[in-house]
Amino acid sequence: MTTVTDTYMLLRAFTDELVRCGMRAACTSPGSRSSPLVLSLARDQRLRCYSHIDERCSGFFALGMAKATGLPVAVTCTSGTAAAGLAGAVIEAHEARVPLLVLTADRPAELRENGAGQAIDQIKMFTAAKWFFEVSVHDAGPEQLRWIRTLACRAFWTALDGSPGAVHLNFPLREPLVGEFELPEDGTGRPQARPYLARYAAAGGGGPAGDRVRELVAGSRRGVLVAGRHERDTPLGTAAARFAARAGWPLLADPLSGARRGPAAVAHYDALLREPHFAAAAVPDLVLRVGDLPVSKPLRTWLAGIGAPQATLDPEGAWQDPSAVLSEVLALDPARTLLELSSGPAAPPPEEGWLERWLSADRLASQAILAEIGGDTLSEPAVAAELGMLLAQEATLFVASSMPVRDIETFWPAREDPPRVLCNRGANGIDGTVSSAFGVAAAQQGPVVLLIGDVALAHDIGGLIAAGRLGLSLTIVLIQNDGGGIFDFLPLSRTSLARVRADEDEDIYTRHVLTPTGLDFERACSLYGLSHERPAGMREFRAALERSLSGPGASMIEVGCTREENVALHGRVWKAVSRELRP
Repeated sequence: MTTVTDTYMLLRAFTDELVRCGMRAACTSPGSRSSPLVLSLARDQRLRCYSHIDERCSGFFALGMAKATGLPVAVTCTSGTAAAGLAGAVIEAHEARVPLLVLTADRPAELRENGAGQAIDQIKMFTAAKWFFEVSVHDAGPEQLRWIRTLACRAFWTALDGSPGAVHLNFPLREPLVGEFELPEDGTGRPQARPYLARYAAAGGGGPAGDRVRELVAGSRRGVLVAGRHERDTPLGTAAARFAARAGWPLLADPLSGARRGPAAVAHYDALLREPHFAAAAVPDLVLRVGDLPVSKPLRTWLAGIGAPQATLDPEGAWQDPSAVLSEVLALDPARTLLELSSGPAAPPPEEGWLERWLSADRLASQAILAEIGGDTLSEPAVAAELGMLLAQEATLFVASSMPVRDIETFWPAREDPPRVLCNRGANGIDGTVSSAFGVAAAQQGPVVLLIGDVALAHDIGGLIAAGRLGLSLTIVLIQNDGGGIFDFLPLSRTSLARVRADEDEDIYTRHVLTPTGLDFERACSLYGLSHERPAGMREFRAALERSLSGPGASMIEVGCTREENVALHGRVWKAVSRELRP
């Protein structure tokens, strides 16, 4: 019969192997059935273990850490609906390709489907997981210890290799769950702290795919490089900038790519491609894409309609092609390939004036935008642009989905030393945004700023507890416009069907779509121990941001805006850019 000592020996070996493979952090939440897992992780002094009150926050916190570091982070929980609380983070990990190790405790077989408490079906409960395994409990003999070490290595490398994602291991644990004992020595680990099962990354590109990309580049005279979301710590940003500058290609880079830099970067393509005359005159003969598709809808629409050949460097088979316009998928590492193209023989020069046409239009757009959003007045576009100019290179900006990430893409400047930008844009949801930002803050050395709207903050307001419980620093820039402001840009906001009165005070659109929260966020800050400021103008905003970034702890800068003025301001910006670009 398996004893509690055997269980802890197996879990100690399992944890030891995760550390040997490179894992440095784990997240826990309270529960009884999971106590062997929690104690095994927390007792290993080589790991930083972060305690969370609820599983949803824990999962997104782990996701943020893994996104920031590029290494798998373990998140463990007790059985039942606690495990279901991790579903959102698992889905985001799959869609955004973030490595995650989900370790769920479970009831043993004899306590399933017979009315026992906290026993739900946890077998393959996460359809978005890369791999699922039910970890049977064994006697802790040498053979079983070697097996569980191999299992830990396989789980770690599976989460990380190829297209990264979540691995789910389910641990059915029998009582007793704890005991008073000293664990025997375990000599089954490899010497010199090496992993039991080593892993070596595949060699870089070349071959037919490498020949093909060189052929495509050499044959183009009006090439465009599009860089989408790529949040891992690789040289893709600098590689893209270097290639575009040498090839004379416009670089259309989402800030989430880290590539909006260099002399070929076109910062305001979102505004440029809204102007039909420019969009029609700027059709390339080749589009080379790296990373995910950018956020910008005008750019996506333009790519879907230009008819030019489009190739992507995609070694992970992500298949980012909703419009079915890709003509070639080349399984090459994008950073390495662009660096090789930049250092190899120069391709024939582009069509005369091709890059300058884009850059000249970008300068005109920049002047038109600044004329509309400049000055001391606070606005959502102005805050996005200001963060792009003020944040230092060592800072990280975490952006909420919906309106904030779109404003960052539209108004973020091109600069040589941009800060890192992260966002849960895998599944594009707003769930867990606060917790993910705190996870990044736990992993990063430099300052971390979260740009978020009031609805997304309300959705994860419990995540604010990490500030005090975990002693983390985070600057939260809250756009308070009393509702989901992005919906005001959609046809739904203007249809008469949504304006039918729900009662005497609100229409259907306001109550059921905009969903204003009515929350006093200053009180929320007081409850969770954050400082709070509400600047009246841009000068006060800059001062508040400087104070927050230079001091310890978490703070919130609440920027009051109105949805109506935000829609009007965006409209004025597009019209101003259009006037500048028209022939």
